Amino acid sequence: MRKGYLAIAIFFALILLFTFSTAFASTKRGFRLPPWAKEIAPDTYYLGTAEEEGLMLQGYAFVRYHKGYARFSYAKMRGNRTTCYGFLANGARWKTTEGYVLDEANADGLSAEFISSVTETSLETWDGQVTFEIFGLRNTSAVVDGADTAAPDGKNEIYFGSIEKPGVIAVTVVWGVFSGPLPNRRLVEYDVIFDDVDFTWGDAATNPTLMDYQNIATHEFGHAAGMNDLYVNPCAEETMYGYAIKGETKKRDLNIGDITGIKKLY
Repeated sequence: MRKGYLAIAIFFALILLFTFSTAFASTKRGFRLPPWAKEIAPDTYYLGTAEEEGLMLQGYAFVRYHKGYARFSYAKMRGNRTTCYGFLANGARWKTTEGYVLDEANADGLSAEFISSVTETSLETWDGQVTFEIFGLRNTSAVVDGADTAAPDGKNEIYFGSIEKPGVIAVTVVWGVFSGPLPNRRLVEYDVIFDDVDFTWGDAATNPTLMDYQNIATHEFGHAAGMNDLYVNPCAEETMYGYAIKGETKKRDLNIGDITGIKKLY
């Protein structure tokens, strides 16, 4: 009889463990802004502060919408000239080269080889414009456990999942020192999540109904390098323009403003 009760107890314990593990797995694949996040600029959210190795860090989340979901009117510029680049903060850049952690799992059946190759190409698009190596090699021993909105965890994570806000293509979270003396400012961590619930990803050069992974990844990695969004019509051709659409591929490469900005930052 005791053996029977023991077997039943073990059975239910295994069910609870499986349920907990499944719930945890689905949670870490998703992203939602924490209740304390404060929108301080169009699609830019302040996440608060965290202390790490004697540095007081600030966190920001950059939310990229599909153009059809744009919540802000396009700003108009006076005259014929505009500076089509911006920084997260003047002087806030990487001081050391750090690697990244990539989880290629996705809901669209894209191969690990495709995701890995395109990710590296998009990172190199920024690296190739400056002498400093911004992005390091992939860390294959670490595990993606989700974007960090409360404090950095020492990993630069890239993955696909569910983003709670409708119409959001991707979110990049960046931690760093963005205020104080310029020599002290720096970036210390980034996490990028691509939504594969509302959007179908792939190579839009061969299928224009898809959200082009390289097109969006290059933009998000611009944030990871220290570049800010642009929301004015004359800058619509820049990779760092704040909105995107399905089938778009023109932002796989950097435009004049993007190149000028990254060279000035590094």
